[in-house]
Amino acid sequence: MTTLLDDDIRKRVTDPLDSIHQETGDTPFRVFSDWVNLTLASFSGDEESYQKTLSRYGSNGFDEDAVGQLVNLHAEALGGLVLGIEDSNEDILGGVYEHYGLTSDRFGQYFTPGPVSRAMAAMTISDDGDLREATLDDPLVIGDISGCGSGRLIVDSARQLRTVAPEVPAVFLGYEKDSLCAKMAVINFVLNDVIGYVLLGDALKLKPQKVWSAGTGRMLKGERPVSVLTAEETDWVVSRFFGEEDRNAAEETSQGSLVDFELG
Repeated sequence: MTTLLDDDIRKRVTDPLDSIHQETGDTPFRVFSDWVNLTLASFSGDEESYQKTLSRYGSNGFDEDAVGQLVNLHAEALGGLVLGIEDSNEDILGGVYEHYGLTSDRFGQYFTPGPVSRAMAAMTISDDGDLREATLDDPLVIGDISGCGSGRLIVDSARQLRTVAPEVPAVFLGYEKDSLCAKMAVINFVLNDVIGYVLLGDALKLKPQKVWSAGTGRMLKGERPVSVLTAEETDWVVSRFFGEEDRNAAEETSQGSLVDFELG
């Protein structure tokens, strides 16, 4: 089932991406992937990855001015994404992915529909005051660990927590084995002011290929909102949030479910 976005909101993103498709002849999947990669590279300050995409445009015969126009279209799509998030309660990024998936099987992942995701978040984080005590040293930890997709359920959970208990400190975890979807989740963390980690890999093996840390608060210190963790930092995250009990919980968790790891 596809999340139905308002056409005007969706087109703020898809119109510039479609223009790139028409200008370059690249497939919609390639265009969308390039856009996600450029966005994440700009959030993390990864100049090498950013230039890699632009270099491909140059090697395909586009001069400097043409490459600049393509960059502007990518930026326009990002601006449309930001405005769409401000104007709606939907996962715009995931919805655009699903929109292209209607006509291309390269977009092979399926996400929990928006209304279902919000209902799950409301049921898990209720307003009955039943949340456990949490502190900055021992925050509430909420994760979608069996395939977080675009991070939709996590974002909805963060919004729900802000509504019912905005004073409760929390860290959010996403685990996803599809690289493109994991990157989308990181972007959604940033644009929805969600603090936490996105792990790329198989949650059952608990050996992530890559871990991103996201948090807009660090921008106040002049830092980028996203960083890629070192091997040592990755080991810390796995040990901190996926102890033996939590690993067993991960193995028993059904797809799309929400887990609050009690930290000891």
